[in-house]
Amino acid sequence: MKIILIILTFIAGPIYSYEPSIIVLMYHRFGESHHPTTNISTELFENQMEYLKKKNFKVFPLSRLVSYFEESKELPDKSVFITIDDAYKSVYEKAFPILKKYNFPFSVFVSTKFISDDENSDFMNWQMLNSLSKENVEILNHTHSHENLITLEPMRIREEFEIAEKHLKKNIKKLTKITSYPFGESDEIVEEVVKELNYKIAFSQFSSPIHPKENKLMLPRFSQNQEYGRIKRFEKIMESKPLLLNNFQINKQNLNKGVINFQFDSKIPSKKINCYIDGDSNLKKTSKGKTSVIEISNLKNRTYRINCTYISEEQKLFWCGKILRKKNEKIFINF
Repeated sequence: MKIILIILTFIAGPIYSYEPSIIVLMYHRFGESHHPTTNISTELFENQMEYLKKKNFKVFPLSRLVSYFEESKELPDKSVFITIDDAYKSVYEKAFPILKKYNFPFSVFVSTKFISDDENSDFMNWQMLNSLSKENVEILNHTHSHENLITLEPMRIREEFEIAEKHLKKNIKKLTKITSYPFGESDEIVEEVVKELNYKIAFSQFSSPIHPKENKLMLPRFSQNQEYGRIKRFEKIMESKPLLLNNFQINKQNLNKGVINFQFDSKIPSKKINCYIDGDSNLKKTSKGKTSVIEISNLKNRTYRINCTYISEEQKLFWCGKILRKKNEKIFINF
């Protein structure tokens, strides 16, 4: 799914307090150009890691993010977390040597059904994952069979996590209660199961810096591939700050006609915030002081990403991402 970074051209005064920059990055494949939507070249990936090192970003393991939410332990500005989904073999063969070179911690989310000793498999085997674990790489739960969880009944959702937990305990000898959702798809039912299973934080797939008021069971990540990981865009992402939007409220909806209207407030004037939605739907924004009213039409039964941005007088980019999902006569937004 394409997410386009749009840089605004207006100038605004210094009326927005700066939150620390906390960015989570998401990768899948490395040096596998025949998978363009999920792949990043090893050259570009190393360029990104070199940028983080030169610009003095602090790269932490995800366990540090747990203490940020659970124990209110502050994180320094320019904090970064590197996550990799699906445990493809190229993680071990191509990404790991680069990350080790820069001494960057990272996490791998594993769907345990696909771990294989077959030489022709795209996926790592348990020996590789164990080797990474001994190097202090966090090996984490990405469910067993990588099914779209929002299509499953609660019992099946629970089974997906519990089967994967058994494999991780058996083969890695440890289990950390951090997860990412396959395809980034979750809703209130999925989150309730994850909460019952005592997961501390969980990741979706939408773009936004992290801030303290974030739903810790639906955290954002910036997805990286060859097209959307280009170094200029990467630099903009890494320098972005959270745009704090409050008091979300749905005003009206007519899902039969694919229309929803909602609003939110911000400390800055609404006219200085621009919002966009991916896909073939239409977004119209109107401003009432510091209140923004959003009307989205032509909604289909699918998941959308909404991005709102603001640029300060100092040319700092502030960014807020949300997920909107329409499923027949139901709507889900991660307010």
